[in-house]
Amino acid sequence: MTTEVTNNPAPPPFKRNKKKKKNARFLRNAKGFAKQGIYGRGTHIDDDQYNYFINILDAMKNGFEDVEEKVTMANNVFEQTKDNEVHLASNQIVCKVLESLCGFVEPSQLETYFHAFADNFRPICSDRFASHVLQKMVEIAFLRSVKKDKLKQTKDEDDEEDGEEGPSSNKKPKLSQDVISEERYNLDTEFPEEHKQNCSNFVLRVGKFMLNNLEDFVWDSCASHIMRTCILCLSGVHVAKVAFEKGGAVMAKERKVYEVSEEFQEVAKEFAQRLEMWPQFSDFPYDEHSSALLSVLCVALKVIDKNMLKHFGKKILMEGLLKVDDSGDDKKIEILDDEEEQQKQEPMETENKGEEGEEGGETEKSTAPLPKLPNVFHYQCSVRLLETLLTVAGPKLLTQLYAMLFTNKLAILAKEQLTNFAVQKLLQNIKEKEDFENVFQELQEHIEELLKIGHTGVISGLASACLRLQTKQGQFISALQQALHVSGDKEKMKSFFLCLIKLKPFEILQEDKSAFVHLHGSLIIQDILRFNKPIFLVNCILETSSEYVVSVFNTPNGSHICDAFLQSKFIGEKSREKLIKHLEGYYVDLAITKFGSRVVESCFAAALEPQKARIVKELAEKSNMLKGSPFGKLVCTKLRVDTYRLSAEQWKASLKKKESKAQELFKDIIN
Repeated sequence: MTTEVTNNPAPPPFKRNKKKKKNARFLRNAKGFAKQGIYGRGTHIDDDQYNYFINILDAMKNGFEDVEEKVTMANNVFEQTKDNEVHLASNQIVCKVLESLCGFVEPSQLETYFHAFADNFRPICSDRFASHVLQKMVEIAFLRSVKKDKLKQTKDEDDEEDGEEGPSSNKKPKLSQDVISEERYNLDTEFPEEHKQNCSNFVLRVGKFMLNNLEDFVWDSCASHIMRTCILCLSGVHVAKVAFEKGGAVMAKERKVYEVSEEFQEVAKEFAQRLEMWPQFSDFPYDEHSSALLSVLCVALKVIDKNMLKHFGKKILMEGLLKVDDSGDDKKIEILDDEEEQQKQEPMETENKGEEGEEGGETEKSTAPLPKLPNVFHYQCSVRLLETLLTVAGPKLLTQLYAMLFTNKLAILAKEQLTNFAVQKLLQNIKEKEDFENVFQELQEHIEELLKIGHTGVISGLASACLRLQTKQGQFISALQQALHVSGDKEKMKSFFLCLIKLKPFEILQEDKSAFVHLHGSLIIQDILRFNKPIFLVNCILETSSEYVVSVFNTPNGSHICDAFLQSKFIGEKSREKLIKHLEGYYVDLAITKFGSRVVESCFAAALEPQKARIVKELAEKSNMLKGSPFGKLVCTKLRVDTYRLSAEQWKASLKKKESKAQELFKDIIN
């Protein structure tokens, strides 16, 4: 049980430490190169300047006590670069410093950089270091020019329309604190109106410059990043750089949307209008930079013009994504301009493909299935563009993407390493119940094979879609039981929960004695517990030994299973009581761990008064052990364990008082 707690939380700290070592190595190397007379890549700077900026990086690594200290440092650093802005920004070390501090300089310093860079846009856009500073300046100028009170209204409207965007708030805290504090500083600080206007003009000026030089910059690795940042800012979309680097699908979920002027939006739309007229448009999805540019345009159009997104997305699909080498499919594609014609033709194509699949399988008409796949599935950059389209597409475009790219190919795509994430995105965003039922029909026979090759995200996506669309739930559970080799045998079926925890079939589970909890296994269990009829899995959990259930609940992946069990609308009060009773005798073991303490609080919140008293009594008997852990201390305070130790009656009275206060507080809402 204890090994479980120490083993599972290990990876996140490892990643953080690795990042720190990387930054430390960069500084160490920079100091080593200085001794050899090499003062960073890019433009040459003298010894004194180099040492100054190295010392600044050292100071930044140690952190700041408050924002004011960072602002003071930023102003001092930018003052040192006066009359030499572009030359210094083109040096590797100086670029790193300027990019980090750009968001904290006073208006006059930032505007000095606006003027210095405006006279040298063309060389800067293609410079591998100065381009990063310009990209950051555009982002900061945008944040300073918008009104922070316009954020919530726009974002809420999107959330209501697209239920998939709701969980994005859970991911935001993962962004670094520096990124978050920079964003808040620029939004919350009251800058003069003149400075706000200058910032707005700068964003517009850079955007128009990129638009006028589109032919030169689309394929440029440095300028492409600036162009994408401009398009997002002109659309009123802010994405922190950490999310920006992850790809369009993540960007679409982690974005924040602000209201901007029509002039901004028109310039952003013009990027899409010009690009779709290019003869090379059909090749865009297959180049890393142009593919990323199309992804950003899709995210931007989702915000400013959904009709244009539908048209633009359809053009990407028809001319780019549906390309197949050495095939005559292009004629078929060109006909499908009108939506009504397309809807009539799609069922015919689907029927033909279905007949081919039934009669010949993988040997007849599609003698070699992989070569017959559209080009989109053979390139990583085009697959990422497709994932973005699936994330931002409305119902009609999404159905078109599914019908033309995925129908009768899902099993192949789900098994391929490059394409299984596109299948997951389809499952996460599919909106039509009928489409999902067809998807399920194609995939259900391949669940066991997907488990074997480790593509468990597809199975988790199936479970989530069954829950969201309220269909195929019973069939999904049956298919899982068959894949895990527990169906048809009463004794084996009792191990269904244990097999799901590790996503391993019954035979292999007998040899696995580890305390490992699979992330996707946990997510699948949570979804099944929220199904309309989760009783079989509920009984499996309750029949599992208390010690094993506690070891599962003590892990980061397993602790959320308890939440799903206690909060599910379709699990009765008696079953909840049984689970809370099942954990009796182990509440102290749970309370002293990071994730187990959450489980104790969840159980206490869901318990009836007699059960609450039993939980607190158990904790009170070992209060010294409880207070020896920081997590146990919190549980002790929240559940008023010390009050219980003094007087059980007083504790009950305080509990009733607290409940009556809560009822009074929410009386209007309840009524």
